[in-house]
Amino acid sequence: MARWRWLGLCCFLLLPGLVFYERYSFDKKEPYYAVPVRSDSNVVKLRNDTYGKGYFGSSRNGNRTHAGVDLVAALESPVFASKSGRVFFAGYDKGYGQYVEISHPDGLSTRYAHLTNTQVKEGEWVNQNQLIGTSGKSGNANDPRIIPHLHFEIRYKKYPLNPTKGLLDPRAIIQQR
Repeated sequence: MARWRWLGLCCFLLLPGLVFYERYSFDKKEPYYAVPVRSDSNVVKLRNDTYGKGYFGSSRNGNRTHAGVDLVAALESPVFASKSGRVFFAGYDKGYGQYVEISHPDGLSTRYAHLTNTQVKEGEWVNQNQLIGTSGKSGNANDPRIIPHLHFEIRYKKYPLNPTKGLLDPRAIIQQR
């Protein structure tokens, strides 16, 4: 009986260490979030049209602010997971349209919105740079005057974080269009 208690105590004490190691190892393997759309160079353009600007914090209707960045992408362009994680949601929302949300081991999550289609299912594990869908104009981006783009967010719980402030790969150059 004492042997089982000892084994239980060891497992109880090791579990927090394993959780910490998992987060630490992912931070070492994937220190930054990759840009989820590809370009011919390291330059990624943000949407800037008559309907709005694509930078984080720009003003929106109803006294709201933009919770992500809008990365210019041709229609049907491949969209890739910015970091490894588990698909938390893959489906439709009135504003986001078709979108995917991925929960990452570092405690953050990413959202990829206005997609034409999704290539992943809820609960699936995805690796960094794995295809998760194609860009589109679904949700509130379906107006013909809105430039095709991928709406990209990084969140801590329900709070949006600015991807351009040290979270995205520093080799990417983010420019206003």
